[in-house]
Amino acid sequence: MSDILFILEFAGLILEGFIMTVIMTFLGLAGGFVLGVLSALGDVYGGKFLKIIINAYVEFFRGSPLIVQLLMFYFSIPILTGIKWDAFTAGAVTLMLNSGAYQKGYFKGAIEAVFKDQLLAAKSLGMTFKQTLMHIVLPQALRIVIPPWTNEYVSLGLSTSALIVIGLRELTNISKSIAAQTFRPLEVYLFTSIIYLVWITVSLKVLDYIYNRVRIPGLEVTSEI
Repeated sequence: MSDILFILEFAGLILEGFIMTVIMTFLGLAGGFVLGVLSALGDVYGGKFLKIIINAYVEFFRGSPLIVQLLMFYFSIPILTGIKWDAFTAGAVTLMLNSGAYQKGYFKGAIEAVFKDQLLAAKSLGMTFKQTLMHIVLPQALRIVIPPWTNEYVSLGLSTSALIVIGLRELTNISKSIAAQTFRPLEVYLFTSIIYLVWITVSLKVLDYIYNRVRIPGLEVTSEI
């Protein structure tokens, strides 16, 4: 047992990597949330040209590997634009755009799941489109979307490991450094896997609890694939 506890010598580094992983996950989700909602609204209620732009954005980020996107934003975009940014910024922007493309499908399905009768009723009461959106559609859509959004949270949280390709010191990158330093890859990566497992499992329990408290019986989202 004492032999395995060597990992505790690197507790500070592992904590640093885990905190970075959590930060990048929530930045990606938060930015993706805004992009997803706006893209879904544009796709459902926007004009033809706007829909073309949104679908092109979605297809690119859902149709190409995250690692390629990270490499492109970290190395290629600065060359093309002259804008210099660090690995943290490049990674955060890429995760936001990537997550937004996926969340768009979830939010579109949730918006379309709101009964049309409610929209007609709101119109008959004299509510404007903005009022209907803010008081009828979005409050229900945000509750309906929790289960598929939970999947995105899990997927993005695990996908942060791809940030290793641009050198960001997240959990996987830190683990790689420790494994190389100690020549104990089995124990290090097993411990890292347990951290991911515990984090995701606890998060899922919390999100399931929230959904059960706010769910709307009879309404389910059909995500866009």
